[in-house]
Amino acid sequence: MRRLTAADCDASSTSAAWPFGCPAGFELLSNPVMRQLRFLLAAGICASLCGGCSLSPPVSASHTIGDSCLVGSWTLDNEVNRSGWSYANTPLSVSGLHGARLTLGADGTENEVFAESNPLVGTLSDGRVLSITIRGSFTFRLHADGHRYVETGKVTVLPVTATLDGAPVSDYHGSYTPGGGTYACSQRTMTTTTSSAVQTDTWSRN
Repeated sequence: MRRLTAADCDASSTSAAWPFGCPAGFELLSNPVMRQLRFLLAAGICASLCGGCSLSPPVSASHTIGDSCLVGSWTLDNEVNRSGWSYANTPLSVSGLHGARLTLGADGTENEVFAESNPLVGTLSDGRVLSITIRGSFTFRLHADGHRYVETGKVTVLPVTATLDGAPVSDYHGSYTPGGGTYACSQRTMTTTTSSAVQTDTWSRN
């Protein structure tokens, strides 16, 4: 689940606490004994009222994945990217990447690994075949609502190599950035589409 930011190659180049005092109704509990006493009193009141409730703050919904269907490990069956990759500054459609592994945690952690993925392959207008191999991994945060997903994180540059009709292409590179889109999830499969509709991925649950 990702959005490609850029990948192209030009064959002709080498390319603080309260600063003005406490608000009304608040105290600064600077004495550690007082802090401990206040905590014990609060804990006693809590236990007597609810039989053992927690004093820990609740986990924010933004720190969880939102849709439990997504949680688990997935293998990419196929990716279709209509214009995210290019050659000589000309976008082209590519597909492939079978074998990429995606892990989605209940806490919203998203990790994708390309170590065993097949290349993305596309055909230029003149018939030559461009093959793009991606390695490395990225980790983002992801939140979903049952229909749409949103990723957050940092742009990640990955090791990318390419060949054109089998010959190595120099200075080919790519990066991934967090984005968003729509998805459909079931017990066995998942399909994701970026908000721009440029990229669609189909996954199988491991």
